[in-house]
Amino acid sequence: MKKSIIALMMLTCAISVAAQDYLSNSEINSQWRKKAITVKNGGQSPDVVTLLKAFQQALPSWVVGEVLGQADLPAPSTRQSGTASIFDAEDDYRILIDRRNGYVDLESETDISQMAACVWRKDNGHRIFAVTLYEQHDPVQNLLCWYDYDPATETMTPTKSPLDDFKPSCDRYEALSWTLPMKGTDFQIHEYYNVLSNPITHIYKWDRKQFTADIAQINMFEYFPSVGSTHYAVLRPDEWTHYALVDLTGEGNPVFMLAKLEDGKVLERIMLAQFKGDICQIAESSAEFGAISVYPLPPQGNNKRVAVQYRDQPGGYWYTILTGCYVQFTLSDLPNFSKASDEDTRVISVEEGYGAPDETTEIINQLGTEIYIGDKITWHPFKVIDEELP
Repeated sequence: MKKSIIALMMLTCAISVAAQDYLSNSEINSQWRKKAITVKNGGQSPDVVTLLKAFQQALPSWVVGEVLGQADLPAPSTRQSGTASIFDAEDDYRILIDRRNGYVDLESETDISQMAACVWRKDNGHRIFAVTLYEQHDPVQNLLCWYDYDPATETMTPTKSPLDDFKPSCDRYEALSWTLPMKGTDFQIHEYYNVLSNPITHIYKWDRKQFTADIAQINMFEYFPSVGSTHYAVLRPDEWTHYALVDLTGEGNPVFMLAKLEDGKVLERIMLAQFKGDICQIAESSAEFGAISVYPLPPQGNNKRVAVQYRDQPGGYWYTILTGCYVQFTLSDLPNFSKASDEDTRVISVEEGYGAPDETTEIINQLGTEIYIGDKITWHPFKVIDEELP
């Protein structure tokens, strides 16, 4: 009995020491660019598992260790799907290993650490090897490590990835993520903004020499054509050619704009914001009629507000009161065609809102000097897709 206790204590200590040898994402992030990695028996064409083993030897992590353990000794319940072997663990995570397509991952809907790795082949005999690590409880949650493998020296050297030169559509994004290709060769970067339900996806095409940015993609989504509308509109392919994100208040929550451009000229555009959890159109304009104007409103300070105004064809003005990309309420200033006299020829009313005390028609008299947003708009070409989200 005493021997069993001692053996158990020794095993516990060994496990504890092994766990301490693992690095966090923050530690890996501070080290990976500083060291080249020798790949033992790398040869001319190492597969993704061989390169991942070298990475683990230099920068060990728990999640990569789990994947390599499955690669070396597959669990009895491992199943085949095409060229990939898949292990579904009882702890609600999955390990996929596809040596032929140069891809492995550990994915989960829980908060455990996750990873993916893949290989791209170059015409000059080199390999590009990438590892992405996600650690829910680490300050650096998403980490991308990028290497060039030279078969002549059997060495992986840190190099720049498309992420290093990536410029977001707007500085005030909510989050960035990326996707390594399970199939094919496209590398993808995803931008997330509070105003959108779907990410903006940037595609990088691989030509066996380098990655080249392709046109951005936005998944098809539904939105209300106006605040308070009861019927959805759908973002359809070929309806709009460009998008923009504009931070009207400077507080970090940009509104979303769609436009149709021809020869660099804006033919029409709309502005979208959030109201009660839904994406709503709050303004529109065309080259022939109308414009979108923005005015600052009191109070100024930590809770900046703006009024977005546009005019309809009958001559009415529509206002949306925003904090960030969120609609507080809307109101209208419409001609009163039922009045024949010059007096009282307007009908001003609150249209939609939260019932707050500041929902007042007096807001029209509080408009500040117009904020010119033309120089703040950078239009980006995109296409609408109707595919499963990453």
